[in-house]
Amino acid sequence: MEYSSFLIIQEKNDNVDFIEKAQMADFETAIHYSRYGKFQRLLLAVCGTIYATCAISTTTLSFVLPSAQCDFNLSSLDKGKLSAMPLIGMIFGCSLWGSIADSQGRKVAIMLSLLVDFLAALVSSFAQTFQLFLICRFFNGFGIIGATSIIFSYLGEFASKKHRDIMLGRLEVFWNVGVIILPGLAWVLLNRTLLESFNDHGNFSPWRIFVLVCSLPSLISLVMLYYLPETPKFLISKGQYEKAKLVFQKMFASNTGYPYYAYPVMTLEGENENNNNTEEIIKQIPLNVKIYEKLCSVAADVKTLFSQPYVKYLGITSFADFGLMASYCTLIMWFPEIFERFNEYELAHPNTTASVCTVSEVNQDENAVFFTEFCDPAINSRVFLDTIIIGLSCIPTSVSLSFFMKKFGKKFVLIIGLMMSGFCTLSLNWVQNSTETLVLSCVFEALTSILEAVIFCVIVDLFPTNLRAIALAVTASSGRIGAIFGNVVFGLLIDLKCFVPIYIFGTLLIASGILCVAIPRTDNYLVIH
Repeated sequence: MEYSSFLIIQEKNDNVDFIEKAQMADFETAIHYSRYGKFQRLLLAVCGTIYATCAISTTTLSFVLPSAQCDFNLSSLDKGKLSAMPLIGMIFGCSLWGSIADSQGRKVAIMLSLLVDFLAALVSSFAQTFQLFLICRFFNGFGIIGATSIIFSYLGEFASKKHRDIMLGRLEVFWNVGVIILPGLAWVLLNRTLLESFNDHGNFSPWRIFVLVCSLPSLISLVMLYYLPETPKFLISKGQYEKAKLVFQKMFASNTGYPYYAYPVMTLEGENENNNNTEEIIKQIPLNVKIYEKLCSVAADVKTLFSQPYVKYLGITSFADFGLMASYCTLIMWFPEIFERFNEYELAHPNTTASVCTVSEVNQDENAVFFTEFCDPAINSRVFLDTIIIGLSCIPTSVSLSFFMKKFGKKFVLIIGLMMSGFCTLSLNWVQNSTETLVLSCVFEALTSILEAVIFCVIVDLFPTNLRAIALAVTASSGRIGAIFGNVVFGLLIDLKCFVPIYIFGTLLIASGILCVAIPRTDNYLVIH
């Protein structure tokens, strides 16, 4: 009786015949009937926590670099290697986590990646040698890239087309939350008072506590995700229709307050197509035949990808992501170090103007004295405050990104964002004090933090479904290679020829913006909700 009344109510509200449609529903129809509400808000909170965790894990080293240099006697080149190591791990982890997500499920892949990240950070907090610390940070990158890349698929596969862009857009805000939380946490754990209290505690320095605490969000996120279901879209793709319907029913009950058995969809598309027999037939196919067919399919997709016009689009997006991540991932890691150098310089040379390269050259001249006479691992409080300000500056752009893409198009946002961030980077050579550096850093961070998401949105428009995954993987890998290149080059040259990497980054960003002019503007650019 309760179920029948529900059908009548829904029929009046939505002017649709549920009884007719309930006989067979595809994913979009089934997700529409499960409604949008409390379940999606809970899901967004958990996925947002995971994405903030990814931000914390990815940028932890930005505060470890100036604090751990005393324990490991780090040079600028060593810091560049250390910054690059998680990025190398990301390149190796991308394909593995993608394969696990496609075969075992999005939830399983994210949980395993968070577990690897937690264990690697835990071990690294106790590492007594620089080599072991490097290895652990490699596995940090290897693990966290799984959660970073798959969380969008996981969240998106619980939403209809109508709400998908909105939910994924909101997820971007959580990255900035993580970027803001991290310096606040570092401020508490790496201040001078706490450092002095640990002088007599051997090798267990406060920065180790900081790394240990930064590992906890991964464990917390893993536990939170454990209580959420696998995505119904993945379950349908694997022929697990009963499990998929159970997920839809739980979503429906949570969103509407009705009992789960009132969910109107009785049958999912493909459910009655003798899938059990099909699965049995597939299981009987020899493994070598499956591998051969898979390789042939991949080869055909790759051949298409490297034909015109797709190869041109792939070249543009790959170059743009290389230039973007070379500058973004490098400078976000080195900003705390740069602000700390400014602080030391301004204390030693009051009322004197200096550029980024000037304070770096002074650091090089005094480097030998620094390590032989004393080493101060404390970070000035202003560095933490400046970093928090940079994180806060990203919120307006991330919140308004959907509006600007709808108003002006993804292509316009991408071109303007790349070129403006390029000019901001070049301007670092001309700043005269830490305040000017902070302003430029805020503008740079606000622009670059959203641009990779725009590049990925552009790829979705440019490439057909069967080529998108490969195009995204190639483009993302190019970006990570760019990040490795940027960190190594910056670490190598910051004390010698500081202006060289700054000009390289600025030129790459401007060139990327110019190249993106060749991207066609499609109707899809204007369909952002």
